[in-house]
Amino acid sequence: MAVSYPYALPPFADLLKISSVVWDIQRNDELSGSGDGRVWQAELAPPLWTGTVTLADMYNDDAKQVAARIRKLHGAQEALFLYDPLSKYPQADPDGTKLGAAGVSIAALGADNASMSLNGLPAGYKLTIGDKMQIAYGDRYAFLEVSETVVANGAGITPVFGVFPHLPAGVATGLSVGLLRPACKCAIMPGSHNPGTASGPITTGATFKIIQKK
Repeated sequence: MAVSYPYALPPFADLLKISSVVWDIQRNDELSGSGDGRVWQAELAPPLWTGTVTLADMYNDDAKQVAARIRKLHGAQEALFLYDPLSKYPQADPDGTKLGAAGVSIAALGADNASMSLNGLPAGYKLTIGDKMQIAYGDRYAFLEVSETVVANGAGITPVFGVFPHLPAGVATGLSVGLLRPACKCAIMPGSHNPGTASGPITTGATFKIIQKK
């Protein structure tokens, strides 16, 4: 079977044994200021999610297979899906069983372009600040962070809550929302992949960095 892109979760992200991760954003701002301490900020482009991943020690054959998959991405040319290992499931639903197979979608969008409400949740379902969401729109993907803790009402609808970053053009009511293992479409940052050092049967120190690819 030919390799297909972007990598889905099972052939890559689900195979990784991650020992540590730094999940953050790269802002694309221009700053200016005055001598009295005032600062002005202009967002030249939307912020992008980034991740620095360090893999646990592994057998050499396992390390070779991870490295081969990364090389097959041809640098930053091809994309992969990767979730924040600390945010695979909502904090109030740590194994995803409360949500189950519920079909969650966008109920409404806030006028500020940085908030929304969801429907299709179980009654009383809780979203906690810091939870992540994935939304597919066309052939693109939004990866969002919950900025306020909210609870769905008896009809499974949440109040309007803030998200980060701003919603991209194309996100609309009715679109499906992924809350279980939400993944960011991203690319390996050029020059960041270290396949690790083999000593005896074990490879140590394998790392790579990713950046969101829209």
